[in-house]
Amino acid sequence: MICTSIKKLDHFLNGGIKEGTILDIFGASATGKTQLTMQICVNALQEGRKILFQDTTGEFRPERMLEIMKFRGMNPNLLDKVTVGRITNTSEQIQYLSKIKKLESFSLIVVDNVTDLFSFEYSSGKNFLEKNILFMNYMHELSLTAFNYKIPIVITNMIRKKDDLDIENLDKSISMFTHMKIKLKKDGNRYVGEVIPSFIQKQEFSYFITAKGLIDAS
Repeated sequence: MICTSIKKLDHFLNGGIKEGTILDIFGASATGKTQLTMQICVNALQEGRKILFQDTTGEFRPERMLEIMKFRGMNPNLLDKVTVGRITNTSEQIQYLSKIKKLESFSLIVVDNVTDLFSFEYSSGKNFLEKNILFMNYMHELSLTAFNYKIPIVITNMIRKKDDLDIENLDKSISMFTHMKIKLKKDGNRYVGEVIPSFIQKQEFSYFITAKGLIDAS
């Protein structure tokens, strides 16, 4: 299990991210999605884990991860345990699944951003069905990878506007294969996260984005 270092969030997750599950972090731009994944990676490095970070947007910044590590007094050489895959098209993203299966030494996988390339390459309305089928097949294989190899997988996703509502991109296709979701948003001057599903009551937490990473607002 890997913690997020946000105490209230870890409480809602019953301690953190469990082996063999997929955690979906989604929200608007600049709400801390990628930074949270990096924070999770740093926590994994402290446990001696080897990480595969798949970057589909070109926004991975190792210096940001090093900054968080510096605040914790960690050896910067631990970053060598992070393998970064720069993914530029959906074919590469799908083919990377076979690489994961061959390299069983990974004990955390991050896909940042999981739908971006699918939406870019299949932007035409007439390609809607093809996009959803291809993406669902990809998510199915990703979920099998998590289950069969007992690897925690963290993905990020964006939101889109629909009738003035913020809807997760490809939400119906992605929800079938994810175990837990974290929605991040900015509410006025504060950042708020929500854990989904919440079976009893709404599970919300407030956080700050700092040089140290994402921390509890309380």
